[in-house]
Amino acid sequence: YLGKNDDYWRKKGVPNVPRPSLFYLLYIIATKNLADLIKKMTVMPVGKVYGSFDGNKPNVVVGDPELLRDILVKDFNVFPYRRIMNVGDPVSDNNVSIVVGEDWKRIRTTITPAFTSKRMRQMGSIINECAKSVIEVCGKHCEKGEPIDCKGMFGAFTMDVIAKSAFGTQINSHNDPQNEFVRKVRESFLNFTIPRFMFSILAPTWLLKLLPASLNPMFLDKDNFFRDVIRKIIQKRKETGTKYNDFLQLLMDAAEENARQENLETAEDETDRYGSVSNNDALSSSVKHKSRVVFVFDSYY
Repeated sequence: YLGKNDDYWRKKGVPNVPRPSLFYLLYIIATKNLADLIKKMTVMPVGKVYGSFDGNKPNVVVGDPELLRDILVKDFNVFPYRRIMNVGDPVSDNNVSIVVGEDWKRIRTTITPAFTSKRMRQMGSIINECAKSVIEVCGKHCEKGEPIDCKGMFGAFTMDVIAKSAFGTQINSHNDPQNEFVRKVRESFLNFTIPRFMFSILAPTWLLKLLPASLNPMFLDKDNFFRDVIRKIIQKRKETGTKYNDFLQLLMDAAEENARQENLETAEDETDRYGSVSNNDALSSSVKHKSRVVFVFDSYY
């Protein structure tokens, strides 16, 4: 089954590397880091552009920086499709890096204004405020002469920034590591092990979709915790009429037709680059919730 396409690239006369065995692939993933794997892929003797395999599926590896820039930036509208991983999780399956076609255009155009240079400058003060906690943690450890857990410290800093800039929610991950918001995100990543990852890659899509959330390794929000948090914040903002300069507010505004048109004008350059998108279909409530949850996990990761 795995070797049914082994002669795919040879028949087409394309330089290629042999498909690695499943056990060798598992060994490499378990023992090598991602940076080493990527570096190895770009220095193959067959060249910087060659045929390879993802399991038994043929794919093209591009290691030429100039060509990559054209594919990912300049001519991105010509290469809009990517690997599709429908795993049965409504959050994972609606990640902007996975969806294609009109769904991708609609989501991409909506979230683009959240990352303009103006909005990034506005979020600068939020990041600086969260950075004060990092300085305090470093100071306390220096006074006591204790080593610093850099991974834990910057993980907490990242979570504080995400919570405040994306949702307008104040947390202190350094002094309150058991905060439910923080704990839920960390649990999702600590439980995502290599065996679970390999299972999600090798298992057929129909099987993943049949698995309950508690057993599906690709479910990010197993108990709907983040969805519930987001719904409560939205409800409170609507009741009070308060608005914030954050990612959540942007997606709330996208529910209204006028705000939708404004977003399209703000993202004009992005729309030209990535292709047109229909402006008469505002994001559904479901898709908006998924986009916010994905933002949390992608940013923390």
